[in-house]
Amino acid sequence: MHLRIGTRRSPLAMAQTNHVMGLIREKFPETEFTLCQIATIADRDRVSEFHQFGMVGVFAVEHEQQLVRREVDFVVHSLKDLPTALHEGLVLASVPTRENPCDALCGATMASLRQGARVGTGSLRRRAQILNLRPDVTVVPIRGNVGPRLAKIGGEDALDAVILAQAGLRRLGLDEASSEILAPELFPYAVGQGALGLEARADDAAVIEILQAIQCSKARAEVEAEREMMHALGAGCSLPVGTCASWADGRLTLHAQVTSVEGTERVDASDSAAPEQARELGLAVAEALKARGGGAILEKSYRGYYPTFKTL
Repeated sequence: MHLRIGTRRSPLAMAQTNHVMGLIREKFPETEFTLCQIATIADRDRVSEFHQFGMVGVFAVEHEQQLVRREVDFVVHSLKDLPTALHEGLVLASVPTRENPCDALCGATMASLRQGARVGTGSLRRRAQILNLRPDVTVVPIRGNVGPRLAKIGGEDALDAVILAQAGLRRLGLDEASSEILAPELFPYAVGQGALGLEARADDAAVIEILQAIQCSKARAEVEAEREMMHALGAGCSLPVGTCASWADGRLTLHAQVTSVEGTERVDASDSAAPEQARELGLAVAEALKARGGGAILEKSYRGYYPTFKTL
């Protein structure tokens, strides 16, 4: 079979796509591939902060259009960038084994981070969480691929540290760049972080069958719970919602946190369920967060950072 894969052009996107091709070849050795690279709106604009785009799906919308136009057979997404509401006719066909989903502090550890340190991140969630734990630091907005972000440490921008996803560092062979992997209980990661999402057309049964052959059931249950929680909160992937999934005795526990953008408010909630009830688990955690004031915190984030918010 010949498969056309939609992917971004960044080094990390290509590493992830090559990983998926390898997984498919293990199951279906005769498969041939064509890569259809595309620059998304967020790739073309490396200056604006994510919230300034005023929409959800800045890394996904062009890929979904490729699928709808039948230019590709499936797309490899970093799942944290894929909106919880997909374009009509498209499905999340497969979630392979998840890489370490935690965030990493690069350039310093939390303990060694100096008073008043300059910490770089392009994420409102990471901004909120680091300010909640270390209100003394200055958060500097940064954009770009992993390599250029790391180069900002001690460079012209004089950053003391940057916060990145450990999964991305590992997929690029840059594990040594991480000074500290941040404990998810204190610094919960983004919904879907560390997981890959393979999106396809709902009517393409042959492609879906191939993609489901490389799915990890545990990873799928985790992201189903996380994404359902995020969807129920009405929160886009750029807003300050963190999560942490864990397993014990065959049951999935979902911990989630909503933090105000300035780091001054934080609410947490947790619950557990059997994996086949992952979506119900996500809904329960979302309701608990709302009951504790998380909805009000998110509303303030929307008003302050997404005044012209829209979903594509």
